[in-house]
Amino acid sequence: MNKITTNLTIQELVPLIHQWAKERGIFDKSTPFDQLLKTHEEVGELIKACYNNDKPAIQDAIGDVMVTLINYCYMVEENVNHIIKHALTTTPDTKSPPVRLAIFSEMVLADLLRYECKQGFKLSHISPYSNTLYIIKNLISIALLESTTLEECLNIAYNEIKNRKGKIINRKFIKDEK
Repeated sequence: MNKITTNLTIQELVPLIHQWAKERGIFDKSTPFDQLLKTHEEVGELIKACYNNDKPAIQDAIGDVMVTLINYCYMVEENVNHIIKHALTTTPDTKSPPVRLAIFSEMVLADLLRYECKQGFKLSHISPYSNTLYIIKNLISIALLESTTLEECLNIAYNEIKNRKGKIINRKFIKDEK
């Protein structure tokens, strides 16, 4: 894992993540559904890290989930900075264990996946804004329970990906092997 060289704010990181995704063709060659599939993969890693009580892996997974949610929000034209600000003003859940919060996030993510799939599903009650808000609130709670912050986790993730090269294959970013 790369050491954090700069501690940027979330508001500074969001446009850097957007630029990173644009430069790699993620916005042009994938869909919101593809971004949610990647989020699903990253939430799975978060569940495993929480279950194993592996703080570095939890921080990495929280940051990776945030990167994919930032990309998803960009693609569906939701203001992710507003969602994050809203999430930060709510009371975190410090009573539930981190693994439970991660599993709840996966359940909400499943609703978003069905919403974006739109193949025979009628989910008018699903909102990209409110579902993303719920997931980010859970990420904040997990971070707090692990004595870290959303901002620290996002910095870890950005520092890990910022120089990463790769290509889009089947609408998925595949990183180049070193």
